[in-house]
Formats: sequence, structure tokens, C-alpha cells
Amino acid sequence: MVDVDTGIDDALALLYLLADPQLEIAGIASTGGNVPTAQVAANNLALLDLCRAPAIEVALGAAQPLAIPLRTTEDTHGPHGIGYAELPTSPRPLSDRSAAQLWVDTVRARPGAVLGLCTGPLTNLALALELEPQLPQLLRRLVVMGGAFRHPGNTTPTNEWNVHVDPEAAKVVFDAFSAAPQDRRPIVCALDITESIEMFPDHLRRIAERAHCAGVAMPAPGIRPASGPRRPIRSCGS
Repeated sequence: MVDVDTGIDDALALLYLLADPQLEIAGIASTGGNVPTAQVAANNLALLDLCRAPAIEVALGAAQPLAIPLRTTEDTHGPHGIGYAELPTSPRPLSDRSAAQLWVDTVRARPGAVLGLCTGPLTNLALALELEPQLPQLLRRLVVMGGAFRHPGNTTPTNEWNVHVDPEAAKVVFDAFSAAPQDRRPIVCALDITESIEMFPDHLRRIAERAHCAGVAMPAPGIRPASGPRRPIRSCGS
């Protein structure tokens, strides 16, 4: 079960997941964050089309965080959330269920089997916990991209974006999971992890070649900056 605010980074995560034949995506919950919720859902549907993915339920989440107005970051992720890419509008329908209800129905149907991945604000999951307080026991494991622990923030000096967008939701989720057994507590990928990922031009070139993207401009093999060692392209974090 995936909960995203797609978002360039979330889009890349979805592409990786969809490319893995061993994974089954039980559903995609759309949450506002990088762009408004409706745009997130449209991006998710368009990416499923782009990947020629089978039918995967995409649900619309809450339009606003629990207690504060929604902040978005089009200045970072572009006007539609995926840079300046223009993806066709998908004919796929949105789910009749809310994102919170999709969370609940999915874990109830397969107790102990579902892995949850949240790469955006935790609004949908917090609302799902209101519907099903036993969700931490029903979920096999939760992985969260968010937070800054003993590491500088990327939104304020101490705060990370996903938590900053809906801090009340983050509190609800972490409070609910605090009583879970050790092996059921969330795996949190905070800024000290997401901002330390490095990608070099050689890596990008190999990805482009495998995708048959002939028009992608890349440095010639073996070329390094005049200053010496290779310069990594760092991730944007969360």
C-alpha cells in the first residue's frame, strides 16, 4: 500500500515499484503536499498509464491537513508536481473510496500481510487510524519518508517538509504506532538518509540507455569535472 504526494521524488518511487515484477501494489493513496491532492491523484493515474500498469486502485485523500492550511511546493516540483513534464490525462477512474478508507479496507482484507509506504504527509494514515485504531496491528510494517533527527531541516532549520505540512497527522501516526511491538514499529527514513543519496552521471546515463532515451544529454563516458573527482547529483530529500 503506497501513500504519496506525487512529486518528482514520489514519481520516481512509483516507477521503481511498478518496474519490479515481484511487488504487488495493493492501492495508491493520494495526499496533498508537493501539489494539491487532486493533482497528486491525476499524476498517479498518468504514471500508471505511462508504465502500462495493470489496474491499480488510486484513491483521493483529504484536501487539507488535519489542523492547518495545505502548503504546496510548486517552486520545487513544478506547476503539476512532476517538474515540467506534460503527461496526458488518464482515462482511468479514481476510486469511489477515500484514501483513508482504502487504507482500512486493504489491511482488514489482508491482516499482517500488507507493507505500507508513505512518502508524503501522513494525513491519510492519520484519518485511517480514526476509522481503524487497530491498524498498527493489522499492518505488517510501515515505512515513512519524513522527519529530521539530529539533522538540519529542509523547510525550517529543524523541520522536514512532510512533517511540516501536517505535523498533527505525524503525531497521530507515531503515537498510534508507539504501542506496537518492536517489529511492527515504523521504519523512518529521515533527512539524514534521503539527503545522503548520491547519483553520478554514469548512473543516469545507464538509466537513460535502458529506457532508450536517445535525446538525453549526458557527459561522455570517462569525462570528469576539471576540479578532480566526480561530482554527485544529490537527491532532493523528502
